[in-house]
Amino acid sequence: MRVAIARDKSVLLLLLLPAALVIVVFFGSLVVTAISSFQDAQGHWSFHQYQRFLSDWFYLDYLWRSFRVAAYCTPITLLLGYPFAYVMARASPVVRLSLTLILVVQFFTSYIVRTYALILILGNNGVINRTLLHLGILERPLPLLYHEAGVAIGLVLVPLPFMIFPIYSVLKNIAPNLEPAAASLGASRQKVFWHVTFPLSLPGVVAGLVLVFLFDMTAYIMPAMLGGGYFNMIANFIQEQTQSVLDQHFASAASIVLLGVTLLALYVINTVGARVSGSMK
Repeated sequence: MRVAIARDKSVLLLLLLPAALVIVVFFGSLVVTAISSFQDAQGHWSFHQYQRFLSDWFYLDYLWRSFRVAAYCTPITLLLGYPFAYVMARASPVVRLSLTLILVVQFFTSYIVRTYALILILGNNGVINRTLLHLGILERPLPLLYHEAGVAIGLVLVPLPFMIFPIYSVLKNIAPNLEPAAASLGASRQKVFWHVTFPLSLPGVVAGLVLVFLFDMTAYIMPAMLGGGYFNMIANFIQEQTQSVLDQHFASAASIVLLGVTLLALYVINTVGARVSGSMK
């Protein structure tokens, strides 16, 4: 008996080892970044990097731009993703499997491939502009690429699976007899949704909001490719400071500020989500 328990513990520790290694590497990197952020160019301890970043609107604009884009792209992703997740949860097994396969293929396709596909669609000679020009709706192409609009479209469409899967996982576990029971008591379909289905799906909604907001706030590839250097976000600024300007300490300070703002935003999302969920019960 003791031998079996010891063997089970050994197997458990062995399984936890990869996760523990990832956590150690992550927090180790975070500590190194934090230490670097409190050093000046000569390696002396200082708050200079933070003062430099927080006192200049030129630098703060990158942070504000990232927060602003993530703040409006995330709810748009929710508006697109929730109906998709709802259909998946209520559809027949064949339809559900087909929709899941579409999402899985998108999810495991490289971000670069998906972003390049958006370039082919949003470019001046892309599908959208060629169609609108051919129909005579436009006289000149819409500036979708190398512009905030193109970056926002990418930050809505690419992270859609991060919104859909958490909501779907909650919706499919809602007892199937709740909605018919509410309808049998005289509730309309709208009331059934807003007073039964949506409140029960809020944990998935909050999880999706957190994942998509994190993705959008720290996005690098899509602003780099769809923005083309004309609409950079905070991750692009940090990369530029690290590899082009070679100012590691300043890039570390910007990274820690970004981490603090992101954690604060996630706390607000979770707090508001918990209060809304409590008020709707």
